[in-house]
Amino acid sequence: MMLCDYLRTLPPSHLYDLYETLYLPQTKVTLSEAELCEQIVTYWDDPAHWDRFVRALSPFERRAMTRLALHERCPIDAFMEEAASLGLLILYREQNRYEMPDDVRVQLLARLPSLGDLLGAHEPGDADGTAPV
Repeated sequence: MMLCDYLRTLPPSHLYDLYETLYLPQTKVTLSEAELCEQIVTYWDDPAHWDRFVRALSPFERRAMTRLALHERCPIDAFMEEAASLGLLILYREQNRYEMPDDVRVQLLARLPSLGDLLGAHEPGDADGTAPV
């Protein structure tokens, strides 16, 4: 599933919420459902928005997004709810599962740390392995 396909399944109220979250308009806009979908997809088509999103993530959030993009099982939590409010995840709360559109997954995996980077990461500390005080 692609992001544009997912957006077409949402009711207009959710599309307006997504649009307002992404664009922060000063005044209420009156766009059709198709125009809202187009504007949201256009927003996420811009690499600068992806780069800004990834830079804003904490290390924990980066790991969580990497796990989500790699199809790992994760419990639905507040962070996943926030990602869903940006249109990046589809939450099925009644079934306790999520889905990430394929184009979102590709964008994230291109920008987030690779699995090898995560496995090779070392906790900050001295050469002998002790943590600083």
